[in-house]
Amino acid sequence: MTDTVDLGPEDLLGDGEAMRIPAEQTGYPEDIALVRSEDGDYFAVDDECTHAAVSLSDGFVEEDTIECPMHASAFCLRTGVPETPPAITPVKTHHVTVENGRVILHPGVPRSEAPGQ
Repeated sequence: MTDTVDLGPEDLLGDGEAMRIPAEQTGYPEDIALVRSEDGDYFAVDDECTHAAVSLSDGFVEEDTIECPMHASAFCLRTGVPETPPAITPVKTHHVTVENGRVILHPGVPRSEAPGQ
């Protein structure tokens, strides 16, 4: 998928906040969690925890991880890799940029494959 989605102004989320972006808005087959780290950087991962079908965007952001609100698996926002059990399967990452003060999501483009990552 190469389409981009303009999600809104750069201040869409405060530091340490997350929100669910519905699949209907992005054209990607799954909902995506848009996350702003405590350092103010934007990240995006598939919204569903790989251990239990729980929305990660309802979880807790700490540094560059998001913690599932059900069983506390923490996923690295840079790689999608779970850093704490019980999850063992990574979530997919999506490239996010801020262009001209707008948050732009590149659904389906893994963060690791994006230029400069």
